[in-house]
Amino acid sequence: MTFKLRQLMVAACFLLAAPSVSFAGAKDDILVIGDSMLEWQSFKRASIPHVLAKKTKRKVENRAASGAKLFLTGGEGNPRSVIPSQYTKGDWNWVIVNGGANDLFVKCGCNRCNSVLDRLISKDATKGVLPELADRIRKDGPKVILLSYYQGNERPNLFSKCERVVKELTNRQIKLAQRLNGVELVRSKFAIDPSDRSHFALDGIHLSRKGTHRVGVLLAQSLKRLEAEKP
Repeated sequence: MTFKLRQLMVAACFLLAAPSVSFAGAKDDILVIGDSMLEWQSFKRASIPHVLAKKTKRKVENRAASGAKLFLTGGEGNPRSVIPSQYTKGDWNWVIVNGGANDLFVKCGCNRCNSVLDRLISKDATKGVLPELADRIRKDGPKVILLSYYQGNERPNLFSKCERVVKELTNRQIKLAQRLNGVELVRSKFAIDPSDRSHFALDGIHLSRKGTHRVGVLLAQSLKRLEAEKP
């Protein structure tokens, strides 16, 4: 199956199929690492990982943290603030990873970000923090799902200027998923409508409960399909 066809099937699966329980292996464990996209709505038990756990009936451990970056400059911070540090070797079937937007926003203001972007992931997806993290996880055994960012709210907000560079980040993630065996990409753009205000929280950046539910369902359906294809 081609990569493009796989993406189309993910979209179709989300739009047409009712949520159902995914296949679970002997380990039946999923680790989630990343930034606020994956932590948001946790206090209401409505984050993307919460929805994933409910829809798949599987154990999901979420270590994502708001403001987390793929790499730090300067002094050391809380381990949870660095996404690669959120990962620890364990009995995981899957590790779900997102990240990079905070690096691009804080380190270069989402403008003239080539050097930061290259440090996150090179154009050919062979070098950078993200490829190194994915490779480390795969060598430990688990498969990896890269969860790309959704298209931002059409209403002007703090991250509006980041759309172009985040799109390039996603394009490089596509190459990484094509290059590394056992690394898959799920594109959250299929779940979120940038013109629909109900998909976004009041800050206009993060997702509402409706938005996290839609991405969580997409992720659950994608996981089910991936395990059916490659048990």
